[in-house]
This record gives sequence, structure tokens and C-alpha cells, in this order.
Amino acid sequence: MSKIYFYLYIWLKQHPITVGGMLLAIAITGCNASVKSQPPADTPSVANLIASSPTPASIAPTQSTANTKPPEQQAVQVIRDYYSAIARQDYKQAYSAWDGNGAASKQSFEQFKQGFANTTSVAVEVGKPGKPDPGAGSIYIEIPVTVTAIATNGTPQRFRGSYVLRRVNDVPGSTPKQRRWHLYSAKITPVK
Repeated sequence: MSKIYFYLYIWLKQHPITVGGMLLAIAITGCNASVKSQPPADTPSVANLIASSPTPASIAPTQSTANTKPPEQQAVQVIRDYYSAIARQDYKQAYSAWDGNGAASKQSFEQFKQGFANTTSVAVEVGKPGKPDPGAGSIYIEIPVTVTAIATNGTPQRFRGSYVLRRVNDVPGSTPKQRRWHLYSAKITPVK
């Protein structure tokens, strides 16, 4: 019997990635089965949510928890909604698109709003999003943009760069709000 253990030990030493992959697959399968078979006791059913919670008109389409668009398209829609809110001068909605209820913008709401005081219109062109990048507990995606703004004096201004958006993974205990894409950071510079 000890000879079998010896050969098993040698094989395990020679194939650590295979063993690690198998253990990871077993763990994920076990977690998925556990999550599927044991829904949280305090989670209302979808039918109850629909019947008892009408969706406010101010929530953008990307805010839907039943969104079936691919993650990249959902993230792109957040950027489009963000600039649409700015164009309408709905700075509260635009500010709330930032992670942490606006905190990720690194500005107070008043500073954020003041940043658009000399802007009469704004439009965004969204480039091809990068691949979603899973992090520890969150998913990140970088999306390139070109922004055209018209100042109150009629001068056009162009900016180019990218936004990184973040959302929490679909894990037990995460809220629908956490599982929505939010602006996480920006690298936008003027184009000359």
C-alpha cells in the first residue's frame, strides 16, 4: 500500500497545476450547488418584488436588476446615461453614477456641479470597451471615450481618455445596487 502512496505523491508533485485546477473546480461546483440549493431566507421572491415595488421613473434603464445585456453593454450604457444626465443638467443623477454615491469622483457634489457651470452642451462618443477584469470581489472594465463640450461662450472643447467602471460580483449578500456598474475612476484630458 505504501508503494501506491509513493507513486501518488510523485504524480502530485509533477502535476500541481492539474491538481490545483481540479480542486478549484470541485470547490466552485460545491459553492454553486450550495448557493443554488439554499437561497437566503430573507430574500423576497422576484414575483413579490415586482408586485410590491414599482420602479421609480427616475431610475435609468441600466439600473434594472433584470438586465440581460452583456456586461460590456451595461457598462457602456452607464457612461451614456451619465453624459445624458449632464446634458440635462441633472447633476444629482450624474454624480450618483460615481461609485460610493459620488465619492469616487473625488469631489463634493457642489464641486462636481460647479465643474459644469460654463458648459452649455455635452456629447460623448464611446469606444470599444475592454474585457471585464475580475478582481477580488469586484469586476472592473475600462471604456475609452471622446467628449465634446460647448462652453457658454460658444467655444467647443474636446476631451479624450477612458473611464474604469466597477461592480460587485454576483455573490450572496451583495445588493442590486452593488451589482450595478458605477464609474470608478477617469483619465480624461483635453485634446488640442
